[in-house]
Amino acid sequence: MKISRRVAPLVILLSAGGLGACASRQQAPAEPSAQAAVTPATVVQSTEGGFSVSLPGPVSEERRTQVTEVGEVTLHTFIAVRPEADTAYYVSYTDFPAAAVQQADPRDVVSRASLGALEALGATGVSSRPLTLEGFPGWEVEGVSGPRRLRGRFFLVGHRLYQQLLLHPEGRIPQDADGFFASFKLDPQMAAMLTGARRS
Repeated sequence: MKISRRVAPLVILLSAGGLGACASRQQAPAEPSAQAAVTPATVVQSTEGGFSVSLPGPVSEERRTQVTEVGEVTLHTFIAVRPEADTAYYVSYTDFPAAAVQQADPRDVVSRASLGALEALGATGVSSRPLTLEGFPGWEVEGVSGPRRLRGRFFLVGHRLYQQLLLHPEGRIPQDADGFFASFKLDPQMAAMLTGARRS
């Protein structure tokens, strides 16, 4: 599988409207603080996506078709925006052709996906590290794009790429940031189906 910047199609949604829309809703510069206030969380459970996650409500869902080097894929995205804090939370999943994914190193897929997210948002990476989710390969990245900070996690489960992204003003980390990332859980039955009961 030839993994390129297109492996993370969520970033197209972000660069096309997500980040810009989030920024345009901010009426005045917020007072600087170490942490922003918390909005009550909504637990999103996606049967089709095979995951659950906590997001500040309300949550919208979008689907978008994207052409990649391995064919046409559908990006399923769950979005929560807090315009008063100029902050946005994204969770997505994309299924790639199984045959193409089998030819790639899973760590390479997730690390390149993180680089694609940084580049699409014009962000400079400040940290990057491998991690796992319930035994599956993942990657975490942080970056800065102008006055905003990006934090993202990318996981490959079989042929499905999961992505979590948080965008917020530099110096104003949401109090629920760590909780948002930690809340992401896989449905064991879906994980087994995606991997044929085999884990990476």
